Amino acid sequence: MGPVAVIAVSEAEARFDRRRRAVGRVAGPLVLVGLLALPMPSLSPAAHSLAAVVAMTAVLWVTEAIPLAAAALLGPCLAVMLGVADAKVALAAFGHPLIFLFIGGFMLAGGLSRQGFDRRAALWLVSRRFVAGSPTRAMWAVASIGFAFSMWISNTATTAMLIPVALGLYETMRRVAPDDPETQRKLERFGGGMCLTLAYACSMGGTATPIGTAPNVIAVGMLEEQAGIAIDFTSWMSIGVPSALLMTVLLLLVATRTFPSPLRRVEGLTVEVERQLAQMGPMSAGERRMLLMFGLTVMGWLLPAALKLTLGPGDPWAVWAKASLPEGVVAIVGACLLFLVPDGRRDADGERSRLMTWETAQNIDWGTVLLLGGGFALGKLTFETGLAEAIGRGVLSWAGPLAEHPAGLLAASSLLVLLLTELTSNTATTSMMLPVIIGIAQASGFDPRDAAITVTLAASYAFMLPVSTPPNAMAYGTRMIRLDTMVRLGLRLDAIGYAVLLLVGLVGLPLLLG
Repeated sequence: MGPVAVIAVSEAEARFDRRRRAVGRVAGPLVLVGLLALPMPSLSPAAHSLAAVVAMTAVLWVTEAIPLAAAALLGPCLAVMLGVADAKVALAAFGHPLIFLFIGGFMLAGGLSRQGFDRRAALWLVSRRFVAGSPTRAMWAVASIGFAFSMWISNTATTAMLIPVALGLYETMRRVAPDDPETQRKLERFGGGMCLTLAYACSMGGTATPIGTAPNVIAVGMLEEQAGIAIDFTSWMSIGVPSALLMTVLLLLVATRTFPSPLRRVEGLTVEVERQLAQMGPMSAGERRMLLMFGLTVMGWLLPAALKLTLGPGDPWAVWAKASLPEGVVAIVGACLLFLVPDGRRDADGERSRLMTWETAQNIDWGTVLLLGGGFALGKLTFETGLAEAIGRGVLSWAGPLAEHPAGLLAASSLLVLLLTELTSNTATTSMMLPVIIGIAQASGFDPRDAAITVTLAASYAFMLPVSTPPNAMAYGTRMIRLDTMVRLGLRLDAIGYAVLLLVGLVGLPLLLG
């Protein structure tokens, strides 16, 4: 993934962290035991037990009472011990295809970094005239590239590719900036903010097109199957692109204030990076081959959607591509081919060097992989036990008259999904909540389209926790982001995002889609 820094903390911050962890070690078990003892007659025994496990896991994640990966492993295992599901079911999510997309994406990013392309891209980007040595403009530039790529490529893969670029930019700025400790500390915080902003921008880019992220595809399919409403590519983009752009600009403005650069302009940065770029010389054979392999992998990611759009979903080639080229499989195949392709160099023994080595591959943050697996596992069990549906119906029932009006249903359901997706897979959240929302809308006699699309967008507005999305986890995996910082920023962005969602659902959708 490129250079990784360990963020420095003040004594006050360290003291707060110690107290937070101490509270979590007590509160986590108390929450588990308390909820298990609390009567919940409306829930099945499995859902009741799982509610206690999920609440305890959330406490452990937020307080970091134990390592996040350990808490992610503990949750599903406790679910097995409490009879929620057997081990094969509870732990199956650790083999979820998205886990392998995550691993493959990291390996591809590692290959780009090993060949030096991340440094070249970072230098090229920072040397552009519009950046003009400004760290803040560099942050906006990286986020914009992530947004554009994520419209068509997996958010996870895009983030994995660009995180090394963001870290390369940070390292270049750190070397050129003044060497006093305060400036370097603030610049390190800014570097972490640049990685986090990139992750958020990638998530927003995924909402812009029907193929940008899995929930979009689910929504299009369910609306057609359950409500007879067809949403074509152009129709989705007519609302997806403006809403994604608006939210991205707002989050960039908030991030700029949250992670201010200590310097308005790094003097000599443009000259220095141009010198370093020239020193690198032309692209090496390894870089060109690495880009080719990455391009082939991207083509594999896009091919199923492209064949479906051009040939139709029933065409044999489209059916084959959908079944045979899932994103995770394509990512792993692309990553494994890196171990075969030579990079044009030879080692000390005269043997051809390859684009990737296993030593490099082992640098993946496996703790983050386990963190994602635990999130997927708890999310899956939440829906399979009926806990998510019970929560959904309970909240909508609590909303009362609000859910009896289209605007009320939209407001209540989008808020619910916005909160659920912070702790569970956005794909699983959408799969479970859309049938409920569409059913309530049809039973009430009004068009379910606006609420369904708004809820689908809400499923990608997850900003608070590393486990919320793979891009969030990757940004946190740089170890340059404090969890409490992420939670505070995420709360603000959730509030802003909810306002944007209401604007989209109540004004944008009726105006643009009629």
